[in-house]
Order: sequence, then C-alpha cells, then structure tokens
Amino acid sequence: MRTLVLNNDWGNWKFGDTDAVMTFIPKTDDKTPSYDGNVLTFKIAQANGLKSGDYVASAPGHVATNSQDVELDTSDLAQLEPDTYAVELWITNGVTKKTQVYPSESYCFFTIDQNTMGVTDISNISNKTLQAVYADLLQKVNAFKQGAAGKDGVTPKLIAGNITKLAPDAQPTFLLTPLPNDPNTYRIDLGLPSGPKGDKGDSVKGEKGDPGEDGVTPHIDKATGDWFVGSLDTMVKAQGPAGEVPDMSQFVKVDALNQQLTTINTAIKSRVTSDQLQAVADANAQTLSKLNSLIASLSSASDSTPTSSSQPASTSASTSASQASSTSDSASTSASQVSTSASTPTSASQPASASASTSTSQANG
Repeated sequence: MRTLVLNNDWGNWKFGDTDAVMTFIPKTDDKTPSYDGNVLTFKIAQANGLKSGDYVASAPGHVATNSQDVELDTSDLAQLEPDTYAVELWITNGVTKKTQVYPSESYCFFTIDQNTMGVTDISNISNKTLQAVYADLLQKVNAFKQGAAGKDGVTPKLIAGNITKLAPDAQPTFLLTPLPNDPNTYRIDLGLPSGPKGDKGDSVKGEKGDPGEDGVTPHIDKATGDWFVGSLDTMVKAQGPAGEVPDMSQFVKVDALNQQLTTINTAIKSRVTSDQLQAVADANAQTLSKLNSLIASLSSASDSTPTSSSQPASTSASTSASQASSTSDSASTSASQVSTSASTPTSASQPASASASTSTSQANG
C-alpha cells in the first residue's frame, strides 16, 4: 500500500509566500520508493471536504537531501488562490513509463491562507487601504533597477507521447516528462475522456438498381491461340504445349505379349497329368504280380519233378525264365515310354497308354 504524509511544519502558508518548501514522505509498504531515473510530479486539485474537486495545477517534485522525502516549492504554486487543496505525488518510471500514485487511499491536504493584502469588498475600499497599496507600489517602482540582459534560454522541444482513452466521466490528464537522454526534450502524454455514445442511426436501404449490361464473352484468337476478352489479349494460351513423344522401347508390344501367353498356355496343356501316371503305375503293378506268380509256379514245379526228368524241367525253367525276362523288359519299356511321355506334349499321351496296354498283354501271354 502507498502512503503520503505531509510534514506539518508547512501544512499552512500564506498566499504570496514563494519561499516556502513543503516536505512530503512517500512510502510503499513502509519502504521508501526508488527515485533514480524517475519523474516526480505533484498533482493538485481543489479540496471538497475530504474529497478531491477540480484539477487545478501540476508542479515538479524534488528529492530532499536525505534521499527519502520529496519537496514541493511554493514558488511553483504562485498561481493558486487562498484555499485548501488535495495533493497526490505521481512517480513515473523513465524507462517503462509506468506511474505510481501516492497515496493509494484518499489524499494529502495543504492550505494557502490569505495574507494582509486581501480585500474582502472591492466595491468599498477605504482610503487608507488605497494609500497603502500606492505606497507599496511606489516603493517597488523606486527599487526597480534594470539589470544586464540575461542569456537566451534553451527552447524546449516537445514530442508527442501516448494518448490514453479515459472513461466519459473521468478527468483529463496531462503529463510532461523530460527524456532521460535529453532533459531539454519533453514528451507529452494525454489522457482524454471519451465522449458519450451516440444514438444508433437509422438504417436506410437503397432501391434495387437496374440490371447491368451483359459482359464480353471471352474467345480464342485463331492467329495467336490466346484467350481474348473483346479486343484485349490476355496473353494466356488456350491450349497447353505439346507433350513429348514416348519411348516405345519401354513398353511391351501386343503381338509379343500374345506370343508369350500362347507359349505359356501350350506348356500348361502339355504337362503329364496325375491320371496318366496312375495308369502306368497300375500296369506295372499287374506285371509285377504276374512275375511273382510265375516264379512261384516254377519253384513248385521244380520240387515235384523226378531227377530223371531234370533235363525237361531245366528246359521248362529256362523257358519260364525267358518269359519272365521278356515280361520284365516289357515293363521296363513301358516305364521308359511313360518317362518319355512326361517330357513330350499332350498329343503323345495316347501312344503312352497304348504302350502300357501292350506291355500288359505281353505279361498275360
């Protein structure tokens, strides 16, 4: 919380006294604020009881020798008339331009008392008063001496600062701040209350206008190939540029593709089927069964024939062996033919079946 206390030694002073100094003690949570690089300004308004009335003046603040208090010279308030005034101390940061206002609550007050030169009824001034005033004036005139011409002062420079929009019922504000890097240049910051909101205006809808004329239909110029709007060449081509001729070597021709498909289909049709292999296996099984029966017959005949007839038996055995050998050769030939059939086209499957049948007949004989 910010507080501001006025040293009571100079809470009251006389109108016309320009050699008095009022001392104020600002605190923020009981601590002295920083003054380095900041602008100190007293804002003064007429007092209305314990409240603030109309704003009347601003005056610079000066840091006291103790580096804690802030002083206000009465010479900067010479324009004020005798009255009681409310005062605030504004401390503005020279970099951020943020302002601290002391005190946070209410105000400080000081009073300018009337001096003996005051006149209560100007329409009934006594001769003694007039003579006294004339004597004082004459004394001042006689004491007046023209001194040497002073040096020209430095003309201050003013630059525009920020304009802050305030509430319609707020008091306007004016802040003149010297620049930190150029004390002779001042920035003007204004706070202006906004005007009252105006009444909403009437909404007027105009009559419907007449239909517009038809526009110009774009066309393609035959000479240039550009789009034209009337006689205006838009320089936009109606047709895109010709594409590049494709490299046909990168594509497969239809005739070559059909030839490859024919070759694949022929190979699929010429393959040996499972039915053909099964027929050959069945024929070989029958042949093998007959060979086993023949061998069994030969063995039985050899055991029942006398020794004296061994020669005919040997002959019969040789004949049977020859027949078995012939049957075995026929089976081998049939297997060979099936093997050959597996590597030939489908058109050769009929001879393979006939060969298997022939082999079976030989085995039966």
